[in-house]
Amino acid sequence: MGKRLLVLHGPNLNLLGEREGRQGGRLADLDLALAARAKELGLELKVVQSNHEGVLIDTLHAERSGVDGVVVSPAGLFGSYPLMEALEAVGVPAIEVYVNRLGQRESVVAEACAATIEGQGFDSYLEALERFASGDLAGKASEEEESPAVKPSLSLVRSADASRKTLGRKVEAPAAVSSSPMKTLGRKVKGVEATPAADFLSRALVRQKIAERLAGRMTPSELATWARSKWTEVQTGAPAESGYRDLLEDYLQRLTLSTMAASKLSDTELLDMMTRLEG
Repeated sequence: MGKRLLVLHGPNLNLLGEREGRQGGRLADLDLALAARAKELGLELKVVQSNHEGVLIDTLHAERSGVDGVVVSPAGLFGSYPLMEALEAVGVPAIEVYVNRLGQRESVVAEACAATIEGQGFDSYLEALERFASGDLAGKASEEEESPAVKPSLSLVRSADASRKTLGRKVEAPAAVSSSPMKTLGRKVKGVEATPAADFLSRALVRQKIAERLAGRMTPSELATWARSKWTEVQTGAPAESGYRDLLEDYLQRLTLSTMAASKLSDTELLDMMTRLEG
C-alpha cells in the first residue's frame, strides 16, 4: 500500500456547490474525485469534514502516527493559530488547499504547510495528491505567475528567515492610507498622520493599523497577523518608541488574540485603544 493521507475539509464545505445548484460540484462529488485520483496514484485516504475547529485538531492528533501527509482545506479557519500549531505539533507534512482564491486574506495555517494551492476548484485538492505521490510537496509556480514574496514567520519560536513556496498567490502592495473620513460608532477618529516608519514600533504605527482595520482596509485576521509579527520583532530586539514599550507590547498581544472568540475586540474597544495611543 502507498502513502496514507488525511484530508481535512473545514467549515461550511459540507455545503459546497449546493447554493449554486451545480451538478458535480458538491462535497460528495469532490470526495469521489479524490478517491478516484488516489486509487490511480496508489494512495490511501482518510477524509474528514467538520464545521468545528476542535474536531479538526482532535483528528490531527488521533491520526498523526498513521498518516504520511495531510491535505487541509481550512476554509474559514485560514486565520486559526490553534490549527496551525496543531499541524506543527504533529509534525506530518501538510499541503493547504482552497477551492477559491484567498484574495486579500492572509492564511495563518499556511505557515505550517509545505505549500498552498488555491483557486483551482477541485483541482487544488487533486494537485495536492499528485505532489504527495511524487514527493515534490512544494512544486513549482507557473512561469506566468510572479514569484511570491517570502512571508515572515508567524510562530513565536520559528526562525525569522523561514519561508514556504506557494502557488498562484499574488502579493499585493499595501494600500495607501486614505484621508477620507470613516464611519465609526458615534465617535470621531482623528485622521492618521504621515505614515510611520514600517520598521519602527510606535504609538502612531499601531494607531494607523487599527484605523485601517476600522476603515475596512484590513481584516481582523490581517491585523492579528501584523501584531504578532511586530511583537516577535520587538522580543528579538527591534526598536520601540521610548517610554511606551510596555504599553505597545501589551496592545500587540491583545491585537494578536483579537480573532479568538474569548479575546475578540469590538470596534468600540479598538477606538478606545486608539484614544489611549494618541500623542
